[in-house]
Formats: sequence, structure tokens, C-alpha cells
Amino acid sequence: MPYGYVQVPVDRLGRPLAGWWARFLGIFIDSLILGIPKQIVTTAIVASTVTDRNLFSVHLIAGQVIVAIIFAVISVGYFALLNGSNRGQTVGQMAAGISVRDADTGGPIPPERAGLRILVLEPGIVLGWIPIVGFFASLYTLVAALSPLWDDRKQGFHDKVARTQVVKVR
Repeated sequence: MPYGYVQVPVDRLGRPLAGWWARFLGIFIDSLILGIPKQIVTTAIVASTVTDRNLFSVHLIAGQVIVAIIFAVISVGYFALLNGSNRGQTVGQMAAGISVRDADTGGPIPPERAGLRILVLEPGIVLGWIPIVGFFASLYTLVAALSPLWDDRKQGFHDKVARTQVVKVR
């Protein structure tokens, strides 16, 4: 073995598996892409329904729940369609130079598996608006996001459920 050589895990086609920091960068960028518009819409709803006398109202809560449901559909669709495409990349993953691939074949995964993958990683996308449940969903997401760190194949819980691996593409 040459001096300084470190063997890295590879997928079935010999591509190196993505490191945790590249994965984090990808999801961070995607969170900004999806989160900023959601926050702007939520702020607009709060500003339009809150009055001096009525800080908490049924209209405010209903508006926030509706925004949460709409953005849950948008978020799951974003990950399902982009990770479930031939490229297997969201915008954040493109920036990080990584791609989600089928663990068995090394090829693309279908949108259904990509949607399942993101829901296993971030159940708060759908459950985040429910008090207490959303909190526990966030705690689970933290553990799931860290799970590739202690796996020898660099797979998170969500990768194991969806039978995927994340590989470096540049």
C-alpha cells in the first residue's frame, strides 16, 4: 500500500461513497431552497391575521396548518421527483457533487422510493406542525441525519429503508 493511501468505501460500480459533510451541505442548501419561501408565506399569513387584540386566532392557526400541509407536499415532491430522476440529485446535491443511487444496481431510483427516503429522514416534513409530535420528529431527524457517520457503508437509516447509497459524482 503506497504511503498516505486511504481506502474509501465504494458502491457497486466503484464510485466513492459521499462523506457526511457533502451530504450535510446538500440537505442544508435544499432546506434553504424550501424553507425560505415557506417562512415568507408563513410570515405573510401571520401579519395578515394578527391584530392588536387577537394575537392567537383560529384564522392564524388554520393558515399556518394549511401552509404546513402545502409545503409538506411541495417538499416531498421536490425530493421525490429530483432524487427519483435519472440524475438522482436535488439542487443541493448538485452543488455538493453527490447523487442518490440504488444500492443494488448503482442506477437511479424511482420517485416512490425517493419520497419514502426523505420521509424516513425527515418525518417532520409531514408531522412538524403537530405540537409535541413535531418536536420528537425533529429529534429523530437529527439522529437519522447523523446515522451515516457510524455505518461502514455510509448509509443512514433512510438509505437502508429505501435501499440507496449516496455517491460522489465529481
